[in-house]
Amino acid sequence: MTFRNILVRVGWALVIVLSAYYLYRAVLYRFITPDLLGPSLFNKKLFYFGHLIAALPVLLGAPLQFYTKLRDNRPEIHRLIGRLYVIGASFAALSAIYLGATIEYEGSRLPIVVAGTLWLFFTLAAWRCAINGRFVEHRLFMIRSYAFALILIWLRIIGDIPGDYIFFYIQDQAIRDTTQEWMSWVIPLLVVEFTISWLPMLRSNK
Repeated sequence: MTFRNILVRVGWALVIVLSAYYLYRAVLYRFITPDLLGPSLFNKKLFYFGHLIAALPVLLGAPLQFYTKLRDNRPEIHRLIGRLYVIGASFAALSAIYLGATIEYEGSRLPIVVAGTLWLFFTLAAWRCAINGRFVEHRLFMIRSYAFALILIWLRIIGDIPGDYIFFYIQDQAIRDTTQEWMSWVIPLLVVEFTISWLPMLRSNK
């Protein structure tokens, strides 16, 4: 096994562990803490529950979609997990758009709605490319989609770092929170685009 393979496996293991940990914390915060689910079943509560249920196949199944041996040797399983991912991610993105548009924190509305919209677009674009046999583009859109699925991790990692270290130049707490919401998906998206798009273009001799 090469060093690169070891690094990839360690990276995926870290992503899976962090996903499970921060999902657990998100459940404790949103579903266990009193008065955070919304006033009634059809006023946010149902959407929070739906968002959580839809996110489970996304977080659990997505790492398997990047496993080359499974994709090559058991394509039927790869397609099944892919369908579950598309359904789960699409519903999670739509519920995120609704919850973001109605959240009580005004500064968080736009970044959450834009993130949900992009997540939905990347997910459906990946599905569209797959059914049209454009598997190179399918893989790239799936990487983008999964990066948005992992906002669960990015947002809470940023939140765990004391604000004075990251936002020492911002004194207003509301502006800090808004900046954190934007950073949770803009920075990962820029990293992904640099890795899968901009850097390959710079290296290309064509």
